[in-house]
Amino acid sequence: MTDSNQRNGLRLLSFDGGGIRGMSELLILKEIMERVRSQENLPSIPLPWEYFDMIGGTGTGG
Repeated sequence: MTDSNQRNGLRLLSFDGGGIRGMSELLILKEIMERVRSQENLPSIPLPWEYFDMIGGTGTGG
């Protein structure tokens, strides 16, 4: 029996540092979350904590 919501592995999100890298990471994350909304037919863009199993980072990104 297979559950349609079952998936393998973990969804990890990692941020590294700050400055312009931090800004570009946020822009990329925004695009990722918009694609998640589209692919999963969600009514609104999910917040990262609603999609990823673990979120971490270093420096300002942490």
